[in-house]
Amino acid sequence: MEYSGVSVKDGPAGALWPTERRADMVVSEGPNEYVLYMQNDHGDLSGQFAAHWGNDTFAPLQPRNSMVFVAEAHDNGWWYWDINPEVDDQGVPITFRRTPRQRLYEFINKGIDNIMEKDLYAGLIASIHHAGLPQHRYGTLPAVPRRQDEHTQKFISEREPLNRELISKVATMKEYDGANSSDFIWFNYRMMQVFDRLSLFFCCNYDLEAATASEPQSQADKDYGRAFYRTAINSTPVRFGREDVELTLTPIEKTKLIVDPYPFDESPLKVAVRGRKIPRRTYRTHEEFREVYRRQPRETFEYTLVPK
Repeated sequence: MEYSGVSVKDGPAGALWPTERRADMVVSEGPNEYVLYMQNDHGDLSGQFAAHWGNDTFAPLQPRNSMVFVAEAHDNGWWYWDINPEVDDQGVPITFRRTPRQRLYEFINKGIDNIMEKDLYAGLIASIHHAGLPQHRYGTLPAVPRRQDEHTQKFISEREPLNRELISKVATMKEYDGANSSDFIWFNYRMMQVFDRLSLFFCCNYDLEAATASEPQSQADKDYGRAFYRTAINSTPVRFGREDVELTLTPIEKTKLIVDPYPFDESPLKVAVRGRKIPRRTYRTHEEFREVYRRQPRETFEYTLVPK
């Protein structure tokens, strides 16, 4: 499996939404309400998982600062759009999976540049991460449809040659010794997928107790991400050179889950993510939706993770 020159099976083409649609945040759909998470809040939760990764079984992150940073900041470019959320022509909040491709890559590129300015290794992981997202996450999540629209293909064709150059550059940098081989970068790319998928599990699923490892087939499940961010996370690295494992998340209470095998340095591990609740109804205009959204307080949703 290559990550800088992709070798994956073709999947169904992703939907290309009309140009008037705008980018939006992570949305979980409840029976009477939506919970909306800004992408940077989703990233903050990803960073919490990274900051606590590693124990006697699972190797600590290397380079630690770079990996925790990229886990937290990987979607920072979405800020430009999260501050002005919109609804579609049915009056429904637009989720991150329905973002128009032609707009998406403008702020993804900006977000990668922001990270690269601070930390080249973190920027490389972010760049590989975003190039892999529309390609089944480079084979680590085949259930997600492969994007084949012209905007995605242009992004990939520009991003992957740059990634190969960055891999060669990072390989010569002493500050990344021990973590800068192409194989170790691939290892850390897979780590990034775990942090992202863990966070999206909590942000996409309104009812964690109803989430399962199976893949629902409804269009709503796909639009809201529930179909892809389930209770099983495959391709989870343990230690460099060892086989990956599958993490399973088993809800035992509304906000408490068993994680097996357990990869964190604290037990129990308490994490939190911020979001806003709004009524689930049809919003006639973007302005009406924003007015309701902005008047709601940002709530903190707390979760507890424990070993089996």
